[in-house]
Amino acid sequence: MTRKRFLLSLLSVMTLLPVMASNNVAPWGWATCSDESATAYTLNGGCFSDASSVTLKALGNEQTDDKQIKQAIAQKDIIILDGSNGDFILNEYIKISTKNKTIIGINNARLCTKFYLTADDITYLKAQGLEGLSSTNQHTGTLPDGTTVTCDERAFFTKKAIMELQYQKTGSYTLPNKSGIFHIETSSENIIIRNLSLIGPGAVDIDGADLITNQGKHVWIDHCTFVDSQDGALDSKVCDWATYTYNHFYYTDRSYSHAYTCGCGWVSNHEMVIHMTFACNIWGAKCMRRLPQADDCFIHLVNNYHNCPGNSVGMTINSYSKALVEGNYAAAGVNKPLDGSGANRNVTAKDNSFANSQAGSVVSVPYDYTKIAAADVPATLTGTEGAGATLGNDATYILSTIPTVSRSDTPTSTTFYYYIDGIVGTNSAGLSIAEFTDGATLLLNKSDKAWTQGNSITVGEEKYSSLKVSNGAENIFTSPEGKMVNSITFYSYVNVQDKNIDYNKYPDYGFRTSFWKQVGDQTFTSSSPDAQILSSRDAAKPDMATFNITPAHVVRFTNTGEQVCFVMKVTYIDGSTGISAVRKTQYADGNFYTLQGIRVDKPTKGIYIQNGKKVVIK
Repeated sequence: MTRKRFLLSLLSVMTLLPVMASNNVAPWGWATCSDESATAYTLNGGCFSDASSVTLKALGNEQTDDKQIKQAIAQKDIIILDGSNGDFILNEYIKISTKNKTIIGINNARLCTKFYLTADDITYLKAQGLEGLSSTNQHTGTLPDGTTVTCDERAFFTKKAIMELQYQKTGSYTLPNKSGIFHIETSSENIIIRNLSLIGPGAVDIDGADLITNQGKHVWIDHCTFVDSQDGALDSKVCDWATYTYNHFYYTDRSYSHAYTCGCGWVSNHEMVIHMTFACNIWGAKCMRRLPQADDCFIHLVNNYHNCPGNSVGMTINSYSKALVEGNYAAAGVNKPLDGSGANRNVTAKDNSFANSQAGSVVSVPYDYTKIAAADVPATLTGTEGAGATLGNDATYILSTIPTVSRSDTPTSTTFYYYIDGIVGTNSAGLSIAEFTDGATLLLNKSDKAWTQGNSITVGEEKYSSLKVSNGAENIFTSPEGKMVNSITFYSYVNVQDKNIDYNKYPDYGFRTSFWKQVGDQTFTSSSPDAQILSSRDAAKPDMATFNITPAHVVRFTNTGEQVCFVMKVTYIDGSTGISAVRKTQYADGNFYTLQGIRVDKPTKGIYIQNGKKVVIK
């Protein structure tokens, strides 16, 4: 696949192909576009040539896995979830608020919500007569925990019933409405999720969590199985440039009501258009609505299989949407395979197994793709590597179709920073600052503390005099002009004397667990993986922890526990636009700031930033 697209690019016209032997596809569709002219976007999900990765197994023994997965997402480019130790259990959904991540599953990796509806719960809910209540009429009332809410009538009384069930089980009126798997935040970009089974608590109308909520940009979700979502299985809200391929959605007897799988859009005041591709997905048993439903979308629906007899309505294209619907197959008993209503609808439907319908202007998409005949869709999507988590147990194979690119199109360079006589002084605010020969600075943002020299740390065959950090203090590193930080590696040891070791008080190491609490926009806890925990007291055998940084000129970091001595290796993206360009909006208030971002009321001689520009006072 020369372009690592879905199959082969179009030659002159769309081609109908036979059933495929392998469906381990590459990113394609709207997720790989930057605009409606199909300007290419390289969707690699963090699969860089120097990508960092981690393989996790479920903790088991009734432990939950929220922390270890959160920490892996915070630090690594590629996260491999290995199901060989059983299911991963989550207390609540995990937020993804970063860029350039790939999360894949092997060995039948299943992410399951800790809360789920039991058969007795469903019997209780059915006894409340909730099915006869309106899902559109609004109701305002007070829930058993004293909270007053306004929502549709059925949702209100379902929430009330669930809280009463929780009270019977736990003695507390709680609403487990965060029982989902991933919430991709608006700050996220270039995200890939593949070959995972996501198991929810059962559908129940409490305005709860989706198995995946996508609010990011350039997101590809492929070969995943979505079962028993609490609210939506895969909802897409204020996101853009998304492709969903070879996923399987279905519900079991665990679900009670509201089996609505994929809601897309709902943008306030129609202020944006969401570009989405749904291809080769199965909507299976007990899926009722939103297969998908689109409002405010430019959506391409191709070669999907609707095998959910008795549903309410299938693909639904509503107001302010454009849709190309082609090559889809609906099984016998599927109601309204293609429907919709509202203003500003443009729908082009062709080559489907059901009656085609048109609305408004002709719709086409600008990117290359290949479709198969609608009649071949069921066999293709239920066959080898069909829809769902069917790509097997080989992580290398699953990652093989994802483009591997350099971390940056611009060159990178690496510099070590350590203690040298004469580099430490004070700034105009009286704070200790180390000024390195390449123009980088390291500010200790705590009064009455200063950078001092620690023992020499061995890195490879070289020795570097370490810097002693002030425990708990904020440290501010500023890169040289024209460079942006890409990653930081700390080589460190804990500065505790033998006489202070007490294993009775601190059984793990004999001293307080010491770790990097914050690095850039990432935060950690004492239970973070070993890569973040500082356990060594030997400067000749330092701990090493690497943190990928969203490219920045200024990186803040803190530690907690005991005093730590460290040397840092910084990898830069060279040729960036400079400090003043990045800080323009931050410091456009007329005041003077040092290059480290410290406000100066009475500047003396030196270089400062004022209104986003560098100024020199002589």
